[in-house]
Amino acid sequence: MARSLRAHLLVTFLAVAILGLGGLTAWTGQRLQAIRLEQAKQNLALQAELIAAAVREPLERLRGGEAEEHLTLVALTQSYARSIGGRVTVISPDLRVLASSDARLAGRLIDAPEVNAAREGREQFALRRDEGARGDSLFAAAPVGPGDRRAPLAFVQLAIPATGIYAEIRRTWLGLLLSGGVLLLVTVVASAALARRIAAPIHSLTEVTEAMAAGALAQPVPVTPAGPEEVERLGRAFNRMAQRVRDTLAHQEAFVAHAAHELRSPLTNLRLRLELLQAPQHPHDEMTRRYLTEMTQQVASMQRLVDHLLALSALDEDHQVSRPPLDLAPLLYELADEMGPLARAAGLDLVVDVPAHLPAVSANADQMRIAVRNLLDNAVKYTPAPGRITLAAEPDRGAVVLRVTDTGVGIPADQLPLVFDRFYRVEGGGARRVGGSGLGLALVRGIVKAHGGEIRLESEPGRGTVCTVRLPSAS
Repeated sequence: MARSLRAHLLVTFLAVAILGLGGLTAWTGQRLQAIRLEQAKQNLALQAELIAAAVREPLERLRGGEAEEHLTLVALTQSYARSIGGRVTVISPDLRVLASSDARLAGRLIDAPEVNAAREGREQFALRRDEGARGDSLFAAAPVGPGDRRAPLAFVQLAIPATGIYAEIRRTWLGLLLSGGVLLLVTVVASAALARRIAAPIHSLTEVTEAMAAGALAQPVPVTPAGPEEVERLGRAFNRMAQRVRDTLAHQEAFVAHAAHELRSPLTNLRLRLELLQAPQHPHDEMTRRYLTEMTQQVASMQRLVDHLLALSALDEDHQVSRPPLDLAPLLYELADEMGPLARAAGLDLVVDVPAHLPAVSANADQMRIAVRNLLDNAVKYTPAPGRITLAAEPDRGAVVLRVTDTGVGIPADQLPLVFDRFYRVEGGGARRVGGSGLGLALVRGIVKAHGGEIRLESEPGRGTVCTVRLPSAS
């Protein structure tokens, strides 16, 4: 069975803690053990030098022929042996025992590495098995002042049982292990708390994600500053993403509802007229022509609506389209020629104030044609006769500015912020509406924003409207 994130984190933290504490404890123990042994060696070497200095005078007298000094030498070795808790042995230059606190060594030949090192003027220690002490002992040796220029009078060998050193080292290791155990226990508790702290928000995030997958989109991830910063940022990012999903779905639902509403009326009208045309009592030719004209207009209206819906859908999905450098002047003149008859039929003058050429902008010609046509179409619809519509364009500080100005009914100030919303229609003001779905300005704004431009609408009821589009130049 797969382990939870919390269990994984806890195991990871404990593994790191055990390796770290184990390595630190082993290194510290080895260092303390080496220091304790080195201290014992230095103390023993100092004691050996002090005892060698103390036995020098009896050795000189013994060498001078005073036989009773042998007993004095033995007594000295016994006294110093008691003071150091070990064994003191005086060895002649030919490695024979002259006196020892251990009577069993009298007259024996001692060939030990520490004594040989002392003969060569070196300092050496040995930790080895000592038959006399029935265990390990630490050995050291020091020369007794020279009797002539070539050789010392003798050598003093010291041996202390290693049981005391071993016991102190064991106490050191035991203290370290106990300290490490306490630290490990503290680490376990801290690791469990830390694992809980890290895993809790991720667990909440997982639960909310599963709930969203099941359709519950309204539940946010609880974000608290108590957790790690990265997890907090993840939770906030997820909440933003979830909010965008909710907004997108709500937007799509509203979009579909509005689209269905816009299509319902023309479809109903078409159905009614088709039923009348198919009725047994055949309508008059004049009525047939009128119905066919109205049906043609309804079909054209639905076609524009579908075209707008498809264009908005493409903008919402951020479909990448080609936007090569484009001189807008020819396109604007072409649209003016196309919209001129419609404006004249409505009793309006269409004035074009566009230079022969404009600085190139990075734009898709088809999308720009849709945007400008919608602006001109709105101006025609909302301008009563007699009136005037002006299509103007000019370069301006690294950009191209387009303006569509009309002398129409205008837009109330409280409705200006809403006119770019999808399916919104201006209410009141006596506007002369010729169809329309409320998608035109929304589509224009989407196209302008997709081209990195800005759009601004200025209007005053009864005095007309100015729509300004600013597009950055291609350079």
